[in-house]
Parts: sequence; C-alpha cells; structure tokens
Amino acid sequence: MTLRWNRLLSATAILLCIVVRPALGAEGEFDRDGSYKTANFRVVASSRELSEKFGDLAEHYRREKAQEWLGREMPTWPQRCPLRIEINLKQSGGATTFTFGAGASGRSSVLSQEMKIWGETKQLLYSVLPHEVTHTVLAQHFGQAVPRWADEGGSVLSENEDEWFNHDIRCREILNANRGIPLRILFTMKEYPRDMIVVYAQGYSVCDYLINQHGGRKKFLEFVGMGMKKDNRNWEAAVREFYGFESADDLQEKWIDSLRTPPQRARNKGGRSDSTTLASRSGGNRSEVRASALPGVPLLETASIARGVSSDRDERRPTSLPEAKPVARPDRSPPPIPLLLPPEPIGR
Repeated sequence: MTLRWNRLLSATAILLCIVVRPALGAEGEFDRDGSYKTANFRVVASSRELSEKFGDLAEHYRREKAQEWLGREMPTWPQRCPLRIEINLKQSGGATTFTFGAGASGRSSVLSQEMKIWGETKQLLYSVLPHEVTHTVLAQHFGQAVPRWADEGGSVLSENEDEWFNHDIRCREILNANRGIPLRILFTMKEYPRDMIVVYAQGYSVCDYLINQHGGRKKFLEFVGMGMKKDNRNWEAAVREFYGFESADDLQEKWIDSLRTPPQRARNKGGRSDSTTLASRSGGNRSEVRASALPGVPLLETASIARGVSSDRDERRPTSLPEAKPVARPDRSPPPIPLLLPPEPIGR
C-alpha cells in the first residue's frame, strides 16, 4: 500500500518550459552521475542493475497504465520524473509529488513531478511502482490534483490481486467499525482524512464498483472530470448524468448493497489460498504471492460513522498505515444496509 502527496503552486505564477531532447531507446542509458535515464524517468538506486530494472519497468507501466486509462500512450514528458528507490525489508510505500500550474497552452498542467518508493524489491516492482505510475497518468490527464478517493482508489487497481482482496476486506471492516465516509463527502475531499486507510479501501471499492458499470474506465474519468467542476462540488450532477443514480446517497446505497456479496476470490476459493500466482488485471508482470487462511469476509453490520477530515494543508503523511481490526461477526442473517454519517472535522 502506498501513500502520495500533492504540492500545488499558483496556476498563474509558473509557465511550463518545454524541453526538447533526443528520444532514448527503450533500454535507456546511464548518466555520468550514475543515474539511469529513460525517455521519461531518471532513476537512482543502490546499484546500476536495480536502476536499470526499475527504470525500464517504470516505462513499461507508463505505457500500460496510459493504455488502460486513456486508451492511448502519453507523449514524452518535457522533463524526466526523478525516481528514487530505497530497498528495505521492513515496510513498503511510495510518494509522488506534483507541481501544477499554467502550461504552454494556458491550461492547468503538471509542471514537475517526483517519485520515491521504498520497501522490499518484489513488492516495489509489482505493486508499489505501478501504483505510483498510475498517479502520474491521472495527474497528466486532468492537469490538476485528483480527488483523493479516485486517485488512490484508481491506483490500487494497478496493484496485484492480493491487494485488491485485502482492500475489499478492509472496506467491509471499516463500514462495520463505524469508520466509513459518506460518498457525498468523500467525493468532495481534497485532502486525506485522519483515518487514511478509509480513502484507500473505500476509494478502491467505489472505483471498482463504478468502473464495472457500463462504460468502464473511460466513462469513469469523464465522471470524475465532471464531478471536479465547481471547485470539486459537482458530484450530484455527475452521478445522475453518467450513472443514472438519483444522488450520491442513492449511489452509496447501491454500492453498499453490492458489498453484501463476498468478493469473487472468496467465492471461488472459499476464503483460502495456499499458493497462488497473482498478476495485474492488465496481464502484465506476474509475481509469486503465497498466502494461507485468508481473512474471512465480514458482513455489513452496524451504522458507520466517519472519523475526521484533515485540513487543507499539504503535509507529509506517515509511511505506514494502521491495520484495520477485524470485526467479529454474529451468527445471524445479514443486517440492514448501514447508514453513513458525516465526519468529525479536524481543527486547523
């Protein structure tokens, strides 16, 4: 699971400088300072071998995620994105920082971006890196900061099946633990809430639900674009126009109702997996993930109350997220759909 922060600068203060440089081959090349340069990334790692491996795979994910989300490859970026790799065996995470402002056309654009990822090598290659690269695809598409729920939820879709399943389980646990955020509020949030795991798990679940409606990712991006109008407060009109729901509350009811069915993986495997090879939905690089006694799928239980929305300050977040605690399931039939209540604001 990864974290990300945006840095916003005045749209009128900065103009985008277009830098023309020769195109590189797919394999890239090493610079004098030891960094590995591809067409769009400048990679720094503990060895040349790692730099080259991460750089080439970052280019692969950039093409792959652009095709998945936009239906086409993106033009070469005017400036290479710095990508720093730190290998450790403790915890994995990542942060991609953007600067937005007026581009050459006068429209809001990404002026600069910087990526850093840390953790175990395989987790970085096949989960964290595609997650962070997806942030760049979405940022380049919209030219401005993407609402947290859509940005993080959409980027989780680039991770492996194990992560999808874990996020699905966490979302159910969050709802049962009274920590959910109403969609009419979640959609408008520009910053992370205090309970950050909610944005990742609930955002993933809602993104997955909407993308699986008619129209796929193309329609989803159009929906997000319309919702972001009027200072990110046009969501009621967007849910009606693109998905035919009466309101965000109506969408919320249908989405929660869909969660009463266990995830497909749990239905197929009975909630267990002894040794499974997992891959991204796009059929990309595969990584071996071994798991046993996967967590049971919680039922939806009591009313859900959100816990706090952060201020609008841009601040660094912890490099790890708290684990959601499983909620005991009573031996009874599924309860009514939970009601989500407004969050408690955090003072500035």
